[in-house]
Amino acid sequence: MTDSDDRSAGGARFAAVLLGLFALLCVVAVVSPFVGYHRISPSKAFDWSVPREENVDRLIFETIRLPRVLFGLVVGGALALAGAAFQALLRNDLATPYTLGISGGSAFGALMAMTLMGTGSPVGAVAGAGTALAAILVLASGTASMRRMETLLLAGITMNLLFGAGIQVLQWKANPYEISSMVRWMMGGLEVLSVDVPLLLLVPLAAAAAVLMANARFLNVATFGDMAAAGLGMDPRRRRLVVLGTAALLTALVVAWAGPVGFVGLIVPHAVRKLTGPDNVRVLPCSILAGASFLVFCDLLARLWSSEVQMPVGIVTACVGGPVFLAILYRKRGAAA
Repeated sequence: MTDSDDRSAGGARFAAVLLGLFALLCVVAVVSPFVGYHRISPSKAFDWSVPREENVDRLIFETIRLPRVLFGLVVGGALALAGAAFQALLRNDLATPYTLGISGGSAFGALMAMTLMGTGSPVGAVAGAGTALAAILVLASGTASMRRMETLLLAGITMNLLFGAGIQVLQWKANPYEISSMVRWMMGGLEVLSVDVPLLLLVPLAAAAAVLMANARFLNVATFGDMAAAGLGMDPRRRRLVVLGTAALLTALVVAWAGPVGFVGLIVPHAVRKLTGPDNVRVLPCSILAGASFLVFCDLLARLWSSEVQMPVGIVTACVGGPVFLAILYRKRGAAA
């Protein structure tokens, strides 16, 4: 088989995977709003002959279920995209916004804003993420090139622990009501009462996707080191900062509204890479679709597992992601041995 045949076969497989993930996304997005503790009848939800105030199914669909599904699509796609970028840049399946301390820094900044102003703030989350990113870059500076990516990961884990300690200090100083709000927010959730938030977040998600897709080929070349990227006319330092900064900003905006939903950026890119191969031109867009479907499906499971009070979606992603994290760690340990 010639190289052109290989490319054609790879392109056909990528198109099939992309189409399959888009179909899955449509199915999950259409079915999810109607399933839960209170099952909604589609015929009643779209029955315009009944006044809106008297149509319970329509009220639940429009004010609770539809915003949650749209928000889950945006949050899941954003976290999976950020995770795919981090994993590709650091050449490590365990690199995610969570393990790199970006989620921890964003959460600390948002909670600090919540403590000072009474409400979470995207500015606080972005400031926390920027602090975490700057700290791990400083810690990794001066490290030999071959070990820099590993040092970034270890520095991120350390920063995550430090921000976790900072969050505990904030909770210790808070009153019981504030502690309850903080703990509930830290579990991660998709509680929004209108479509304004997901539509607002869709703009930075689209911009971040464009920036990261423009750097997809650099992420491919970066696998072979900075010298390979420089040999092709790319500035590895500048592009690395662009990728890190974009993924960190995207994570911060998501955490500001949804809380630190973990493991989406770990599971989804790892699974997508099994389907598409390592080419980030294919991994990044497929991760967005798969991440959106995955988080909405987890939110659906949360509704089915709990009764009147819905389980936070972050608990479900942790239950799924924890074993996957251990499996990846065990596989890497076996490969090293």
